[in-house]
Amino acid sequence: ATLHGKNVLGMAQTGTGKTASFALPILQKLAKDMFGIFALVITPTRELAMQIKSHFEILAADIPIRVALIT
Repeated sequence: ATLHGKNVLGMAQTGTGKTASFALPILQKLAKDMFGIFALVITPTRELAMQIKSHFEILAADIPIRVALIT
């Protein structure tokens, strides 16, 4: 569903891959067209935002994208 642009709501315990489940479809679209998409991820805490930023950087190691953290 996410790859087709549909909204998805998911809940699971820590360490189950929730970040990858939304980051990978975003990165896949970016890899195809780096100028046609952007993403904004909003988190309730600074610590979670830093963790998600780190995951995006790791998953996108081969894609020349910019990841920014704004608090």
